[in-house]
Amino acid sequence: MRDEAVYSAGGNAMPYEYTLPEGYAEEEITEVIAESIASRREFAQRRLAAYVARCTTFEQHYGMSTETFLEQFEAGSLGDQPEWFDWYAAAQGKQLWSRKHAILAHLT
Repeated sequence: MRDEAVYSAGGNAMPYEYTLPEGYAEEEITEVIAESIASRREFAQRRLAAYVARCTTFEQHYGMSTETFLEQFEAGSLGDQPEWFDWYAAAQGKQLWSRKHAILAHLT
């Protein structure tokens, strides 16, 4: 039989449940979780910076903002050049990692 306690975070926090295995203090678990979140936040920041840099390179090369590019690309007015798909992928990566970083930045 496992001697584990079930904990739940509630209130204004997003509810989640976790168990503490026998022999681990809640403070130790909390520290590991905080370190994991900080590590993932740093990773998200690096990924975001890479996609921002990639978009900036395209913006400088083609003389338009990523927002303008997306409008024209999604309207189908730019054609089928492979570079457009690369820029689109970079813009999607930038958006994805921006959202992940924003979420992680609010976790404590």
